[in-house]
Amino acid sequence: MIGKLLILLLAAGVAAGLLAGCGGLPRSAVAEVNGKVITRNDLDRAMEELELQFGGQGLPEKGTDEYREVEKMQVEQLINMQIISFEAEEMGIMVSEAEINQQLDLIKDQFGGEEAFRSALESQNFTEDRLKDQIRTGLLQQRVFENITAEIEVTDEEVLEYYDQNQALFTKPETRKVRHILVGDEAAANQVIARLNAGEDFAAVAAEVSTDPGSKDQGGDLGEVATQNSGLVPEFEEAMGQLAAGQTSGPVQSSFGFHVIQVTEIIPAGIPQFEEAREDVETFLRQTRQSEVAEEWLEEARSRYDIVYAEGYGPEEPASTETAPPDDLIVPPENQGAEPLPEPAAPQQP
Repeated sequence: MIGKLLILLLAAGVAAGLLAGCGGLPRSAVAEVNGKVITRNDLDRAMEELELQFGGQGLPEKGTDEYREVEKMQVEQLINMQIISFEAEEMGIMVSEAEINQQLDLIKDQFGGEEAFRSALESQNFTEDRLKDQIRTGLLQQRVFENITAEIEVTDEEVLEYYDQNQALFTKPETRKVRHILVGDEAAANQVIARLNAGEDFAAVAAEVSTDPGSKDQGGDLGEVATQNSGLVPEFEEAMGQLAAGQTSGPVQSSFGFHVIQVTEIIPAGIPQFEEAREDVETFLRQTRQSEVAEEWLEEARSRYDIVYAEGYGPEEPASTETAPPDDLIVPPENQGAEPLPEPAAPQQP
């Protein structure tokens, strides 16, 4: 967090003029945690990033009471993040610059290189330094989470019992194993189709001409996706759903370009056998317990810190201090990684 320290040599009258709100907080502050100031600038940045994540949709209009409530929730998030930072220091947990740069390089690769990455940053009025701050925070939270949940265990007996009692929860919808080749225009898509009809290998053609950096090196493979509510762009999902196993589509236009889609297998809906569901059940039970432990840990940690709110930013009642759920901040590593940048070229929804 960015904290502003008062210069001790300021005249007493000037210093007093800079202070306002609860407990003599600096005028720029929205809250303070054990003397560490959370500024209005910190909150503004958090709101900007939230708006980027929502794509400008779903947030209340600025200046409304509803928008202020969202701001107050973000203040709680910032407080929690600061407490996690303090606790990480107590645990001896650190994140090196080399680790941050390694994650940054992976993100750049997902965008297809430095130029596309820079373009994405510029289009969202984002900076590399801000992204590195997010990476640092994410890695720190991940390691704190791993530290406080390290002793959680799930037994085979617990997994079997939960499966027997909740089989309906693990019913799987119809899914399809699908791959695609993405190109820039319809003519190029027709050329791809002609090569496939002539007997060329789909994976080889994808590796050669596909412009999707996320799948071309895997032969265009997108893995197993749900036939409906797949998370893919609507045009892609609709075309995919009309294909039989082994069938290849004609050119399918989306906001990313033109896709040539092939379904390699259709897996029908149904309740999986225990051995098939075991991993999912175990993961569900472990993540549920991890979330419970994380919530209890953060609640206890908050009680050990002196939290001061600026006027208008604190919870109106003590019970509402949990407006920001702890598991929004301390989450399993597999649930992390969302960045407020445009997605690289792939059939997922932007």
